[in-house]
Amino acid sequence: MQALDTRSRAILKAIIRVHVDTGKPVSSRTLFRSHRFDLSPASIRNIMADLTDSGFLAQPHTSAGRVPTDRAYRLYIDELMRNRKVADEVREQVDSDLASAGADVARLFEAASRVLSRLSGEVGFVVAPDELHTVVKSLRFLSVAPGKILLVQVNEPDVVVSRLIETDVAYTTAELETISERLTREYGGRTLHDARRQLLHEMAEEKAACDRMLGRALALAERGLERGEGEERLYFHGAAKLLEKPEFADLDSVKRVFRTFDEKARLLDLVTRYLESRGTCVVLGSESAVATDPRLSAVLTSFGPGETLTGMLGVLGPARREYPRVIPVVELLGRAVSDRLETRGLRDAEEDLE
Repeated sequence: MQALDTRSRAILKAIIRVHVDTGKPVSSRTLFRSHRFDLSPASIRNIMADLTDSGFLAQPHTSAGRVPTDRAYRLYIDELMRNRKVADEVREQVDSDLASAGADVARLFEAASRVLSRLSGEVGFVVAPDELHTVVKSLRFLSVAPGKILLVQVNEPDVVVSRLIETDVAYTTAELETISERLTREYGGRTLHDARRQLLHEMAEEKAACDRMLGRALALAERGLERGEGEERLYFHGAAKLLEKPEFADLDSVKRVFRTFDEKARLLDLVTRYLESRGTCVVLGSESAVATDPRLSAVLTSFGPGETLTGMLGVLGPARREYPRVIPVVELLGRAVSDRLETRGLRDAEEDLE
């Protein structure tokens, strides 16, 4: 912690740790009894007063104790970011949980948000890549049962998304291969957003073209590229866990917190601001207008296959959290999701069908 002398830094770190553990304001008497400082209670009290004047501590109206401010947490976090580890058993648990998602990207994001919530005790969230940046690489249609066709959509770089299409139209294997090649030529290299727009344009022109194969191809493309009812860009899990936090015990706080999740644009705005950031960052409530309650803060990291950063994940909760434990967990999930996106290929999706 910079800009503080050794004694002030030690006192501030102790206050943060006690407050994180208890959720209550910390008094000089508590510090004197719980820590072996070579200082008198009066000296501790004077240092706490200086820290308060400097903006590192605040005093609630109803208590003689002090609580850390966002400025204190920022110094504490910046120091932690230089030395962070995650236990091997946690790493193994994450690998196992994400492996259960198989080849489906949506299930991967859902699993990641659930794991983040469980390991942090807060709200875990994943913001998936949006259609404005998702580039379609190839489209392949496979017949898996009568009336059922699997679309295996590969996005750049080798991110596989599969969708089961139910249809009354009978397609031969040869037709599906021809359609796959044709649509890949048409939409390969385009963003998903542009591909959907082009599809609408071509469907309008097809009505006057009398091209039977084109019509059958566009019918499949329409079903495959349409936005599903359950298709979400934001996945989050564990919102009810915030109700267990003392900071959000009153009804007004609960309303403000859940308004944050209802107004998903706030979290998406957070991604827009920090997506290009390399590595993990901590956004405190006073530093961002993301949350409807300034006591909410986020630990987040971007992810994507290779060097391409396309999404973001993290946890949302009070600034009073166990940063030495939470930061490594978020980093681990970011790397794990990136690795799975990078190594997943078309063969993985086909193997899941067998």
